[in-house]
Amino acid sequence: MISVWRRMSQSQQDVLRAAVIGLVWFVALNLINGSGLRPQNPAVSVVTGIFLVATVAFGRRIPRTMLVVVSVLYPFLYAAVGTGLAAQLGVTVFGQPQISDAALQSEIHLVPLLVVGYLAASSGVRRFTCLFFTMGSLAGLMIGLPTVVAIVLGHANRAILYGDRYQKLPRDLPSLYSYIDVSLFVFAEALICGMVLLGADARRRRKSVALLEQRNAELVRLRAVEAERAAVAERTRIARDLHDVISHHVSAVVIRAQAADRVADQRPEVLREAIRWIIASGKEALTAMRETVRVLNTASPDGAGASPGSGGGTAPVPDLSDVARMGDRLKAVGIDVTMDLPPRQRQLSSASDLTAVRIIQEALTNVMVHAKATAARVTWQSGPQGELLTIDDNGSGGPPPVNVLESARRSESGRGNGLIGMRERATAVGGTLAVAAGPLGGWRVQAWLPPQK
Repeated sequence: MISVWRRMSQSQQDVLRAAVIGLVWFVALNLINGSGLRPQNPAVSVVTGIFLVATVAFGRRIPRTMLVVVSVLYPFLYAAVGTGLAAQLGVTVFGQPQISDAALQSEIHLVPLLVVGYLAASSGVRRFTCLFFTMGSLAGLMIGLPTVVAIVLGHANRAILYGDRYQKLPRDLPSLYSYIDVSLFVFAEALICGMVLLGADARRRRKSVALLEQRNAELVRLRAVEAERAAVAERTRIARDLHDVISHHVSAVVIRAQAADRVADQRPEVLREAIRWIIASGKEALTAMRETVRVLNTASPDGAGASPGSGGGTAPVPDLSDVARMGDRLKAVGIDVTMDLPPRQRQLSSASDLTAVRIIQEALTNVMVHAKATAARVTWQSGPQGELLTIDDNGSGGPPPVNVLESARRSESGRGNGLIGMRERATAVGGTLAVAAGPLGGWRVQAWLPPQK
């Protein structure tokens, strides 16, 4: 039943709600018609029920029209039917009226004005407009009703006048106004004012809820975008870490194997030495790769505790001995590497330290694979202003092209991939990276990394 109700449109719900209210209203009116609760003139209750049903059915769909119609017609018809003016005009659809007094027969007859004021205000009609029509309508009903009674009494057909109480009604207008209940009038006006303000507040709350729902939807969308951005950043970090760790080791192994293959026939002892070195380097590469994969598997999904550019809060941080071993690998493939590193007792723990190690590693890999160099020099200067890294080589390819960093593109292999990776790492911690001609005749890769607190 609830699901059926929710599938209905707002107009269908209002019509069904109005039908239920009308059924209850007229059934109840019929039940009390033969009891002591019967109103003195039941015809006015019929008018009230008709206007109430119409207001509930169409008050939301055409709020301004219903506000004007109910505010203008309801007090007029109520007075006409309740005082006999309708009968004087020949309208007998409501039956022979029993005129009792010149005031509201029941406070419940204010319901159409209360409902139309609430629905109009909650549908967007200005509060001043709602108050003007509904409060003015009530004033017309309670003040204008005695005037109508005076008109009826002055021009009534004596044939329709009956009842002792009717015969005793005052015939002059000033006496009829004594029937106005001032306290009821003030209370009714305050009640109508409260219903209009309540309707306006309901509209304000609906707008607030709609705005909150819109903002929540926007937050959900932004959260999804941020999650996708984080996923992309995580994939980039994983690719960069695997590239840095594996490429350096495997490149050295490949180059050493190629060199040994060329002299295998003339110098078999070199081949055996190369194989032993390759075995040791392969084990070291596997160990490094397993450690990287382990860290990637155990790192928190949201990167809690991670430092910028560190690649995760639990990323493995190499020490200076690992940097020295990078130079030993190049020496093993015939490249003379000199290193000027910070003191060995220094602990590498910050994001800048890890970035420095990875930049040195990638630069030496490029020297080993692409530069065709026989010598390289690594300088790591550390001070209060940050870390300054300089990697020079004497590669036979000559100086780098102008704006090599801007023209670098990612590819399956080549310096472009490594240059972009080094620049991304430096930028991630707030540093810079530059590539230019070096004093040894080849390339100079120089990076500055800010100090980390």
